[in-house]
Amino acid sequence: MNFLFPTFLFSLLAVAIPIIIHLFSFRRYKTVYFSNVGFLKNVKKESQKKSKIKQLLILLARILTIVFLVFAFAQPYIPNNQEVKRQTSQLVAVYVDNSFSMNALSEQGQLLEVARNKALEIVLAYPPGTKFRLFTNDLEPKHQHIFNREQFIREVSGIHSSPNLVPLSQIYNRFSNQSQDDNENSDKNLYFISDFQRSITDVENFRDENIFSYFLPLVPNEVANLYIDSCWVEIPAHRLNQEETIYVKIKNSSNQDYQNLPLRIFLNDSVKSITNFSVAAQNEITTSLIFTNNSAGAQRGKVEITDYPFTYDNNWFLSYYVEPELKALAIYSDDIKSQEGLNYITALFNDDDYVQLDEMNVQNMQMSRLPEYNAIFLINLDNFTSGFMNELTTVTRNGVSVVLFPGLDALNTNNDLLSRFNSKLITGKDTTTQKISGIDFDNKFYENVFQKREENAIFPEIDGHLKFEENIRSAATRLLWFPNGDNALFSEPVENGKLWVFGFPLNSLNDAFARDALFVPTIYNIVLNSMPDQAISYTIGENNSYNIPRNKKIDLNSTIEIENRDSGEKFIPEKKVTSVGTRIDFNDLISNAGHYLIQNDGETISTIAFNYNRNESDLRYFTPNELENLSETSGLNTSVVKDVTSNFSDIFDEVQNGKQLWKWCILLALFFIAAEILIIRFWK
Repeated sequence: MNFLFPTFLFSLLAVAIPIIIHLFSFRRYKTVYFSNVGFLKNVKKESQKKSKIKQLLILLARILTIVFLVFAFAQPYIPNNQEVKRQTSQLVAVYVDNSFSMNALSEQGQLLEVARNKALEIVLAYPPGTKFRLFTNDLEPKHQHIFNREQFIREVSGIHSSPNLVPLSQIYNRFSNQSQDDNENSDKNLYFISDFQRSITDVENFRDENIFSYFLPLVPNEVANLYIDSCWVEIPAHRLNQEETIYVKIKNSSNQDYQNLPLRIFLNDSVKSITNFSVAAQNEITTSLIFTNNSAGAQRGKVEITDYPFTYDNNWFLSYYVEPELKALAIYSDDIKSQEGLNYITALFNDDDYVQLDEMNVQNMQMSRLPEYNAIFLINLDNFTSGFMNELTTVTRNGVSVVLFPGLDALNTNNDLLSRFNSKLITGKDTTTQKISGIDFDNKFYENVFQKREENAIFPEIDGHLKFEENIRSAATRLLWFPNGDNALFSEPVENGKLWVFGFPLNSLNDAFARDALFVPTIYNIVLNSMPDQAISYTIGENNSYNIPRNKKIDLNSTIEIENRDSGEKFIPEKKVTSVGTRIDFNDLISNAGHYLIQNDGETISTIAFNYNRNESDLRYFTPNELENLSETSGLNTSVVKDVTSNFSDIFDEVQNGKQLWKWCILLALFFIAAEILIIRFWK
């Protein structure tokens, strides 16, 4: 317990007055004359012991009366936080949680409306001249300024629900940094008005010990929520007539079991697949939807369930692009062995409707066209220029697949190229003829290629092969191998692209491989797997940029626009040309979930899908008692205002100075005055 005006405690010396009166009786005695002892019969007898007890009780009542009167003037209180020196001026910041969860209802109404009203009560409780800051989940630039009372009230009235979700520590530390930048010497008070979801309440990350923070928890009515937590695809690259598998994670945060509810996926505004799911209370399940890509181009999808009262998390928007055709490039030289390998590749893709094969001689190739292709075959080349290797490395990192058929006599040249990709280097060659003896049937690369696995399958013979180092840091995947364990084919990721390395050249000496049943699915699948992986969706508030692939032809001199397909609203993003293409920055311009069209010169070049952050859907909250425990263990100046239903002006003194006790002191002083009167009046 502390005192607001401790100097009044010197008045406790006044307790000496009743003590002196008790020790020295100033009572005057009156002489009474009487003629006989019969007069004594009218005198009430009282024992000496009872007389002393009565006088002591009177003395105690007088002392306590003086003590509690002095305490009342000194104004004792129980502090809400550790004692610090109070400044004459105060800087008050108020955080109003305007996330989607604040749309829930409580006994006082919608939580967001209650939060706005409570913010107004706080600002009106402070004296004129107090400086204010306002924070919301939008973290708008205008809220970095200091407001007076009238400006603050105007800003609070304009707060609306937002899809953004920020941890409380971000608000706390931002207020701390702003105060330091402004060189504020005022008391710093920060009020958090929120439902205090567990996903955002991170008191342990509060850094500044000089801020007084107060938690005003708004308790919603019990709400049950069933929602789509996330969606993803089995294969992040998409081609025509490919069977797609969309995985959907559904969470149930209620105490109710759900049975046989429908789950739908819409593709280009048409129902593509339907399934049913069941999920237990406070549990989650992962289910899937299967369909086939029957059309090329941009695909706009939406996975949907039905649940109330929260509807913002019942849909998951997704989008991806199905290539109408794939483009492959075969680079060869004038060497006869390179020409032989080229013939095998062109024969495979001749008259193919889906894969378009172009040919370029390494002597007069157009390096500027390399980004246009999905896969590039290097057929038995014995020399690479540094400029060619640099460009090849760049396009591979940006999503192109490079397929290397190495020449047996060009070890140094091939190692120069492999070193650019940080891949396994060639250590030598084996000139013996060996059959391919192993194939990774479990790899998805060879999935659905063979009807059955044959233990004693006959594979083609290879006339000499290269040996590669065993690099434990390499992420290479072995797909084909020889009896001695040497690699016949391995693949390795190179950022967004892939490198495919054969251990032997493609020429007439290895004609058995080119004519074997293994050749066609291997080469064809390399091209099919050369499509760059695509993100099917983005999260509002987390993903603020998008890279337009380099193979998308855009006019940088024309405007790039983003259009909300549902509302038709458009905005112009910032754009920047990078090594991976053209990057567009959304910043905070996207606030609604749905499909967005990227347009260049009036033509749609890409489609992207945005979803709300699902952390909001986890409706688990800290109770006021749990918040109080967090405050005690945090070591910071934090306090919980439990009685948020009362008008803030009624609890302002308690918030500022702790629990006030002076009223109790006055009541106790009056009680002991009454006790003294009753003792004197009725104790005979």
